[in-house]
Amino acid sequence: MRSQTTHEKYKILVVEDSATLRQMITMALQERGYHVTGVGDGITGLHALAEFMPDAILLDLNLPDIDGFELCKRMKAEPRSHNIPILVMTGLGESGFEIMAIEAGADDFIAKPVDPLVLDARIQMVVRRMRRERFTNALTGLPANALTEERIAFALGRRQPFGIIYVDVDGFRAFNTRYGFSRGDLVLHLVVELILESTRFAECQEPFIGHMGADDFVIICEPEKAEQVASDIVRAFDTGIMDYYEDEDRERGYFTLRDRAGDAIKHGPLTVSAAVIIMTDYFPDSVIALSDVGHELLAYARTQPGSTVAVERRAEPGAR
Repeated sequence: MRSQTTHEKYKILVVEDSATLRQMITMALQERGYHVTGVGDGITGLHALAEFMPDAILLDLNLPDIDGFELCKRMKAEPRSHNIPILVMTGLGESGFEIMAIEAGADDFIAKPVDPLVLDARIQMVVRRMRRERFTNALTGLPANALTEERIAFALGRRQPFGIIYVDVDGFRAFNTRYGFSRGDLVLHLVVELILESTRFAECQEPFIGHMGADDFVIICEPEKAEQVASDIVRAFDTGIMDYYEDEDRERGYFTLRDRAGDAIKHGPLTVSAAVIIMTDYFPDSVIALSDVGHELLAYARTQPGSTVAVERRAEPGAR
């Protein structure tokens, strides 16, 4: 048995409806030094997540109240838990469940019946990987979550005017499903190149560029240049993105994927949403509050046709 002192005592949340299996997993992890909280349904899992804030989540797909894929999406949608790795436990034999789990935000898989040694190794792997990515994104080399949040907090603390741009690629998961992660990585490199080119063209002075993971980017620059930078990124992305599609999809203007019900769904060209927040004499009181505004603007931008830049100028409390 692996020594309990060979790794940190990570906190693990186990969401599994089978009381017997939940107890077996809990005991196996506790023997290896983990702190474990086990729950039997999705709603309790969401409550435990808010209170417990684990280092990793073991999630069963077959739950009595919430579909496991939907629960995974909801956990990943929360800003506080977005970076907590989720390992999906499943005994499902249907083909394609891995793709659906990845689309829902899963970070890894563990097959039932669960092998404690394999589970231990996979937890160690995903937690270490996620913690590395908190500081530097492995794909782009840009500052990741922790460093980006520190930089945003610094900008807010100075209480000097600045502009922040949240950039998100719409439809990216479907693109990865169709073309694979290698092609998706090329698209992310394209976004980085466009961000760098746009900040240089706008002559931004020491802009900060962060990669928050997946297809989410953050740019901090002078307030008077933020809207131009965002517009240039969006325009250049629309010009070049079709080069990353196969000829047949480019000619049709879309590709199709089947959903869980087996229906063919059309996916048009990737688009970019950019949320620009320009702050002059009013500043949110926290990084989370500012991020919430950015997410609201991104949500609005996604409702518009094509690539969109949504802008908000924060000049006084409550101004929209």
